[in-house]
Amino acid sequence: MSTVEIKTGIWNEDRMLSLTFPDDWEIETHWPDVPEPLSDDQLREIMERPIGQPPLRELARGKQRPCIIVDDLSRPTPVYRLIPAVLDHLADAGIPAEQVKIVVGTGTHGHQDEAGLRSKLGDMAMDQCTVQVHNDLENVKKIGKTSFGTPIFVNREVLDSDLLIGIGGVYPQNTTGFGGGGKLALGVLGRRSIMGMHYRHPSMEGRYITDNEFRREVTEMAQRMGLKTIFTLHVNARMEVVSLMCGDYLQYYDEAAAFSRDRYMTEPAKDADVVIANAYPLDTSITFMRKGYKPLAAAPRSCMKIMVAAAFEGTGMHGLFRYAKPPPFNHLRVAYRKLRILGPGTIAKKIARRIGRKLGLISAPPVMENRVSQIPDNSDHLWLYRTVKNDADMPDIADMTVLYDWDDVITAIRQERGDGPLKVSLYPCAPLQTLDF
Repeated sequence: MSTVEIKTGIWNEDRMLSLTFPDDWEIETHWPDVPEPLSDDQLREIMERPIGQPPLRELARGKQRPCIIVDDLSRPTPVYRLIPAVLDHLADAGIPAEQVKIVVGTGTHGHQDEAGLRSKLGDMAMDQCTVQVHNDLENVKKIGKTSFGTPIFVNREVLDSDLLIGIGGVYPQNTTGFGGGGKLALGVLGRRSIMGMHYRHPSMEGRYITDNEFRREVTEMAQRMGLKTIFTLHVNARMEVVSLMCGDYLQYYDEAAAFSRDRYMTEPAKDADVVIANAYPLDTSITFMRKGYKPLAAAPRSCMKIMVAAAFEGTGMHGLFRYAKPPPFNHLRVAYRKLRILGPGTIAKKIARRIGRKLGLISAPPVMENRVSQIPDNSDHLWLYRTVKNDADMPDIADMTVLYDWDDVITAIRQERGDGPLKVSLYPCAPLQTLDF
């Protein structure tokens, strides 16, 4: 038997996982081409020379109420790697850890598992700082409107700070091309602001384009709320830090997005019998494992498609887009929200543009073939190897079979493909990996 070691279970039961295959199977593993992991000393050295700004300790001189925005458990940023150094910088400026607030930017993702937060933030942050999990339906304050007309509702703890710091990552993102940068601010906005941006702007639908209206608006919001400096991390397939960029995110964001696009670029599995996509390090739930669909969508329809995910949270939560078990009459709720947020004038313009495109009077924007769906659109069936078995609610999705034992996966492959030699393409960190097809 041949074996490939991958990781599974981010933030909960995070561990190495051995996938064994018959010797006569050809296994092609698509590892990202990223640098060697950085040590703590190397991270601290980079923090001493941020881009376009002095070091954090200098920015913090004379401040009393620093606040750190971090992305939530749906993102694989190992915040715990930076918190000790960040707190040292603030201590050098005369600010003890007890005065530091950390706001977990959940957007509309809802409840965060406490044990998972401790894994992500680390003991120092959880025990010495004040940690708040953002609720987009409560404790927000309106500070105006963007130039696009979207109201800006922001977490009150964030607005109360006199130094706003961000820690996050840059990962492929269906709506804006890549996350990170000013989009980190979306995590601490109110529901009306988040709805306004999602409903107002067209999605990039998986294209790696960051020059878009959504990003321009969310960056405007970040500046309006005072987001001063961001520490941006990139991780490898084992969630080891391989890159840190910090300082003025307006100056370095394009470089950070290019790193994500170029260093994680891989080839689609054009002639494989089986394609396996590991949802780590975004495998917290069924909702977010879908960010790893792209290798499956890029493969031939004839392939057997397998997803690997812990899905510790089960279905997971997204307040705007219910990927499984949407509530009754959800389409009417969405229509009402759009009318309320955008107003009849903007809705009428959108309808006019759609009619114009159908009549050929207006050219339609380019569309990726692999739209996000219950299962990849080019698949008759999706197999999910779930590496955690707990009591979390699991959705009943048509054309998806959930298996809990790797031997059962191998058996399912043999039953569908026969006992002969097979070619298998494995993507060990599919949500981070980029493909052009």
